[in-house]
Amino acid sequence: MRAHFLADACWAAALASLPLVGVGVGALITGRDLGAGFQPSYLLAAAAWLCRLVADAGGTYRTVRDGWSIPGARLVWLILAAGLAALLISGLGLHLAPAPVMGHEAGPRFLKQLIQVLIMVAFALYAWLWTRGERRWRITTLSLAVGLVMQLAYAPLQGWFASGPGAWLAPIDHLATSNPAILSGSSWLYLGEYLAVPRLRGTMCEPLYLGSYLLMVLPLMLVARRRWLALAGLVLLGATWSRGAWLAAGIAAVAWMVLGRRAGLESVSRRWWWGLGGALVATCLVVALVAGADSLLLPWRRVLQTLDGSDWSNLTRYHSLKAAWRAFLISPVVGVGWGQFAYHFYAQVDLSGLQSQFTWPVVNSVPLLVLCETGLLGLTVLLATLGLAWRTTWRSLRTAAPDGARRVAMSAAAVGVGAQLLVFSQYNLPHLWVLAGLWLAAHIPAGVVPSAEEDA
Repeated sequence: MRAHFLADACWAAALASLPLVGVGVGALITGRDLGAGFQPSYLLAAAAWLCRLVADAGGTYRTVRDGWSIPGARLVWLILAAGLAALLISGLGLHLAPAPVMGHEAGPRFLKQLIQVLIMVAFALYAWLWTRGERRWRITTLSLAVGLVMQLAYAPLQGWFASGPGAWLAPIDHLATSNPAILSGSSWLYLGEYLAVPRLRGTMCEPLYLGSYLLMVLPLMLVARRRWLALAGLVLLGATWSRGAWLAAGIAAVAWMVLGRRAGLESVSRRWWWGLGGALVATCLVVALVAGADSLLLPWRRVLQTLDGSDWSNLTRYHSLKAAWRAFLISPVVGVGWGQFAYHFYAQVDLSGLQSQFTWPVVNSVPLLVLCETGLLGLTVLLATLGLAWRTTWRSLRTAAPDGARRVAMSAAAVGVGAQLLVFSQYNLPHLWVLAGLWLAAHIPAGVVPSAEEDA
């Protein structure tokens, strides 16, 4: 019983610490970069798995066995096997398309990236296998709310002291940005020049990563009736100044309305719309008082910046996407090998794009990352997975169900996060995989729902 309680406590803490990706436990303990990017959620999820397997290995086995008898769950395991097979087969790309630079490091990085994928899959599987029954969904929602509150508390302080943290905030900022594996993103808004407008990053270190986390957690806050918390998170989403996150939020809202209508949910109350409008007006007033009335045009200017062909942020994405496509053409069937794009970047990028990356080149689009590094084989698995997920979502919402709102929320969150992944490729953020597990738990419960006695 104690081991079960400890496993649940570790998992709840892992959920609460999902946004602490900027915290490097190894770097804090040893004082140097171990090259593994140990985050609190990694270690807590590992502890949860260990406690669960030691205390209830038979129960975990039965859950998987019972889940195998469910057609949808069986398909999940088959897709997972197909995905891992595509990653392994992409290893052929190391020989078919050997990296022209630092080729001796290709093999170790390939293995390292495979291990990283397995760690991320462990997050999704635990979320799927564990999240059964209303009590566990409440624990999940509360844990994610704790993580959101941490961001709502820290991010404004970070923005207030954007020019340099004070003596009392410096130790906290050092802790929140101690993971060398996560790059520190822009602190100030750039519109042709840097403006005195901070971009809030929280402990995610990158504004677009914080935006991705908010897209994942806010829909669940809404269906859990933590609407004022969701409103505060929506304001924080705006303060990231992430164009990709803004666009994805709009796509997620449309998906919510379409899927909600499919599920027969009641429309959002008038009080909610008044609250949303009041929050937006209050935010505009605060911004106008602090930065002047002209600052109200900044969001529009930020959106128009997307069309600026001379903007360094746009050029970075353009050159990396172009280089990834050229790398794909070298080995179109199996790709150049999982984790190998950076080694091909300098040989494939245009001369004018050599200065477009900072330290480690990234593709800046997950679908293109999959195509480049795993080829048509990997992309086929990805597209099949997305197609089956959409079909499952649409069918599960055909009739009204007690958990219909939760299914809609998880699906809208998945649509929003997925839309943003079109413009960035940091796939190893734990909240992305927890979202996948929660979507599975909402639509394809693994095994039987625990009895009231087990759930107590």
